[in-house]
Amino acid sequence: MDSEQPHLAYCRAAARSVVKRHAITQPPVDVEAIAQAEGFAVERAPLGELEGRMHKSSLQWTIEVNSDRHIHAQRFTIAHELGHHVMGHDSCGGLDLQERQANVFAAELLIPLAFLRHALTKVRRLGALSQLFLVSKEAMQYKLNEHGLLLKLSGFD
Repeated sequence: MDSEQPHLAYCRAAARSVVKRHAITQPPVDVEAIAQAEGFAVERAPLGELEGRMHKSSLQWTIEVNSDRHIHAQRFTIAHELGHHVMGHDSCGGLDLQERQANVFAAELLIPLAFLRHALTKVRRLGALSQLFLVSKEAMQYKLNEHGLLLKLSGFD
């Protein structure tokens, strides 16, 4: 086991804790409502090449999301920025390990493993699963692969 594994397991556990704290019981996870409940404003604006960023004004924290991106990418960005906050990262975008941790947190927040396992008892197509969780097919495929669940699918459309 590489040295990152315990850190990544912690990221998943932190995301599951957020899901539980907000009493979310089924997909899709309303990541914007979670952000607001956690004290963040969510704003959308064209940000060029930037996916999003988190900053604090004198009044409150804000997660700014690139409005030119697909809604699935926007949802991931909100979850990613929440991950930085929940895990107490001092700065965002600078350290590869922190970025990986925020990505793992975001994936687990948007696609909780328990919800995914339950969904797979009824939905077996990649596209339908992606729509159920409101994530990209790529994100769903990555999550399924990460947990050895790709073979549960009957189709990739």
